[in-house]
Amino acid sequence: MAETNKVRLLRGYLYAGELRQLTAENQSACQELSLQPFWQTQPLLVKIGDGGSFELQEQFAIINDERFLQSVERQQLLLELRPLSGLVRLPLHQFFIAYRDASITNHLCKGKLPVISIDGWAPIVSSETQSPLGELKVLLAIGSESQIAQLKQQRGFDQDNNQVSAPNSTTDLLDMLQNAITAPAPSSSTPAMPPPPAPPAPSNFSFQLRIVGAAGLPLNPGYGKSKKQAKRQSAAKRFPPNEAPNTYVTFQAVNCNSQTYKSHEGLVYATPIVPRSTKPQWLSKFRVEVSRDYRSNPQKLFILKLWKKAIVSPNGITEPSPHEDAIIGFAALNLNQKQPGGGFPSGWHNIVDFNGRVTGGIEAHVEPTPPSVDTVIDQFERSMELGHLQLGQAIKRKYTELEEISQRLRSRLVDVTGETLKFPEFDVDSALDSWQQDGDDDDLAEDFERALRTPTPPGSPSPSTSSAAQNPRNANGQE
Repeated sequence: MAETNKVRLLRGYLYAGELRQLTAENQSACQELSLQPFWQTQPLLVKIGDGGSFELQEQFAIINDERFLQSVERQQLLLELRPLSGLVRLPLHQFFIAYRDASITNHLCKGKLPVISIDGWAPIVSSETQSPLGELKVLLAIGSESQIAQLKQQRGFDQDNNQVSAPNSTTDLLDMLQNAITAPAPSSSTPAMPPPPAPPAPSNFSFQLRIVGAAGLPLNPGYGKSKKQAKRQSAAKRFPPNEAPNTYVTFQAVNCNSQTYKSHEGLVYATPIVPRSTKPQWLSKFRVEVSRDYRSNPQKLFILKLWKKAIVSPNGITEPSPHEDAIIGFAALNLNQKQPGGGFPSGWHNIVDFNGRVTGGIEAHVEPTPPSVDTVIDQFERSMELGHLQLGQAIKRKYTELEEISQRLRSRLVDVTGETLKFPEFDVDSALDSWQQDGDDDDLAEDFERALRTPTPPGSPSPSTSSAAQNPRNANGQE
């Protein structure tokens, strides 16, 4: 069964394109790019284009076997620029870590993006003096066929699939409905058109995720004098032995109300870092949106990854960086709706490392999201049987307009004051609840409302500063 479930065939993608930070002499010396791939015996050779870039896009297939693992374990892919004699080294060891274990491979191939070795500007060094000559933009990734296709579509490499997706947001659907409502009515001789179809069911599933804390985490391992442990002495500088780790938790999602961080699997969301603790308390809350497959497929699990951060920089500024830090273990949450509790797991979950050993526990709670304004309006419309009046669409449109006005006012207030709004200091609901109205304020409110309702006679003079200055003050001395 393990051999059957193991992912054997992998897909890879290599891109090499623009050059930068090259002198005019070195730029003219870059005429071709050559490399010896690890997935085939024939070398690759590509000439530079008219725009000064190589535009190498190579997609390949490779079998995940011992030969593949040996070709990427502590190895590099060398790109040679001729006749410049410049070398670009692409690391391959990440693929060995990701695909050496069948269970990890199966889990990684279920993600949205493949395992990425490098994505950005790689330095070009001289093959003789090792001095820097410039930079080359490269991308190297290995994963499933669907992951490579998704990566190419995101980066704009797959022009055939770069089509504008159908509108699925509430605003777009409301615009479509409004256009249908304002269309001219058909004549009596023309048969009536059927009502517009209902919006499609959402393809994603939203929930609230609370990551409270963890317990029972191990200390950073010590390093002895044996030959095997001596190879890991360099890790002692990044993770001091026998000290509590600096920990944080990451997860992948389609969308989330949090900042993203770069990792080997693509972009992830993370909790803050808790320094030096075997019982960290993150107390983080997220609004997460994932694929609806998590609700129907019992084999698809929502994974939380626990990391330990390398030693904090001298200036004290640090943030999660999974591509540099070490992983402690995983925790799996089953969101299947047939599970006890309706697929909303809550409580403590085991943290398991790569060897299947339990290295601690993590407290996480999955909770249903409260109904949105759109959902409440739809329920109200159905309960009152007012669907034929299109009342719900009108209310949603006005609510969207009010939200946009509120956001613009808040941004203008921030621009004027130079300070960000802090909640609940500027909580409108609490401010209205604590506001005490006086009699004079009631009179002012009535005058203001009466002025709004009274139409201005045509030809009346506009108010001026002189007329405003002649207005007497009220009994409290207020202007």
